[in-house]
Parts: sequence; structure tokens; C-alpha cells
Amino acid sequence: MKAAFFAGQGRVEVREVPRPEPGPGEVLLRVRASGLCGSELHAYRGQRSSEDIPGHEMVGEVVAVNGARGVTIGERVAVQIMSGCGRCLHCLAGDPEHCAEGGLHTGGYAEYVALPAECCLPLPQEITWGEGVLLGGDTIGTPYHALYRLGLNAADTAAVFGCGPVGLGAVTLLRFFGARAFTVEPIAYRRELACQLGPEVGIDPTAEDTVARIKGLTEGRGVDVALDCSGVAATTGMALDSAAIHGRVAFIGEKQEAAIRPSPQFIRKELTAIGSWYFTGADYFRILGLYKRGLHASGLITHRFPLEEADRAFAIFASGQSGKVLIAQEGE
Repeated sequence: MKAAFFAGQGRVEVREVPRPEPGPGEVLLRVRASGLCGSELHAYRGQRSSEDIPGHEMVGEVVAVNGARGVTIGERVAVQIMSGCGRCLHCLAGDPEHCAEGGLHTGGYAEYVALPAECCLPLPQEITWGEGVLLGGDTIGTPYHALYRLGLNAADTAAVFGCGPVGLGAVTLLRFFGARAFTVEPIAYRRELACQLGPEVGIDPTAEDTVARIKGLTEGRGVDVALDCSGVAATTGMALDSAAIHGRVAFIGEKQEAAIRPSPQFIRKELTAIGSWYFTGADYFRILGLYKRGLHASGLITHRFPLEEADRAFAIFASGQSGKVLIAQEGE
């Protein structure tokens, strides 16, 4: 089968490798579509090549089952990439991503992937493969998990910092829930794409004082909800400074370091702040319920490439001149 590998220094190679065999309790999935994720860019730009097949946002159909229950051949599934031991506190609470013995399963940039059956979530027939990647992956799942925990409601005013795929997913959800929203994004392509999805104002942080602009738009209060969806350090302070007294802030996805000022940014404002890394199986089923009520995310997809053009797909994604980029197999 064909599979894509990070080859170092911003290169992706497509190679022929043996098709995997599902182990006990696993299924073999024919991958129909995979989504590129900003968390992969560090490995993509790194100096070393990888022997592991990347790709952690995927949907497909089950073509083989090895002793697994609850999954059938031919079933369409989204993939929740975290699996756990099934017995610890976190697993029993439906939170396997925090299991100490858990695993993270990648391999979506290939024609086939073997996965634990527990990672497979049913994908309704009416949802396209492409939209399934968004609803059952990081783009919608991760910001939804944050908004669910923050208790967002339609009376809230929110700001989204960073309009990569996760930020665009957050914008889509804010529009669906009816919240007033602003976006903060330095790349014009992504800022304009975000504004097409519904925010009232798109702010370029390189051209104006972001916090002052947000305060001006909110009669000096700041926003009720600030969502930091950027991997850069600067947006941490912007999000905290833009939040109103008693506001709620979520740091979503990955960010390796940032500086904060606890007294003025947290303590005196009595903020609630959370980290949001991934999403749960329960979140996925709630998202399917929202889809049935009108939540659609296909407008976030700006580029599709076949697996053979994975190098081109990553080059465009890494440039920032894209929304969600998919590697889509035949039939999508």
C-alpha cells in the first residue's frame, strides 16, 4: 500500500509499504480521508525523517475485524485516536486520553491503518467523508470540548485567537450557538476565511492593538469567553488581557511555552481558565446531534489532495494560505 512519511526539512515522501494486519481486538480500516493538523508541523519541519506513518484525523470503512466486538465489516467510522486500559478512573469516566497506559494511534496518511476497535465511532451515511474528518476530529471536536466545559451560551461575547483549523472550528461553533464573536489572526487568508464563517470583526494583531480593539468593541468590559487556538506565545497574553472580569479562557490544542502575569491577568479578574487537549467519545455523539440540528463544517475545507500529493498538501498547509486541508482517497 502507499503511505506518506515526514522526510525531514519540510519534505513528505510517499512510499510503498506492507499493508498492516489487525492484531487481536483491532480492525483494518480503509482510509477515505485524513486531515492535516497544525500539531504535525514541528515534525514536518524537523531535521529528521520519521519511520512512523503520521496522520491522526481520519475516517474510513472497516475492511477486516480480528476478534473485536461492536464493529462490522463495511461500517463507516470516524476515529477517536486515544485508547486506554479500560479499567482505570479516566477510562471508566469516558476519558481514555488521560489513561496512564493509553496509546495514541496514528497512520492516517496511508491507504490502510490497523486500529483498536474501541477507537472506531459510527459515522452516519449522510455525512460525507470530508465533513466526517471535521466532525470526528480535532477541527470541531477539540474546540467543542472546550466550549462544552466553559458552558458557552448565546448571551456570551467571545474572541478566537488563531484561525488555523481548530480556530476555524471554534468560529463555526460560535456561529451555530449564536454567540457574538471576534477573531484575531495575522494571516489575511485565514482572517478573511474566518470572517466568511460569521464573526462580527476580524482583527489583525500586527496592525492594531488587539486588546484595545476588543475592549472598544465591548464597552470596555472585554469578552466573556476567550479561546486561544494558536500555538504561539503572544496570544496567551492577548487572550488573558481581553477576558472580562469573571471571564472564561480556554487554551486549546498545543502550546509549549508562554509568559503570564498571574495577578493582573488571573487573580484580580477572578478568571476561570482551562486547558483543552482533545475530545471524548461522548463529545462526538453530542456533535452528531448538533449536525442533525444544522451544524455543518464543510466550508472550512479549502484544499483536497490525493495521497500521492501529500508533499504539496503540507507545503500549502504550512504556508498558512489554507483552511482545512484534506488528503482524500478515491470516492471522497
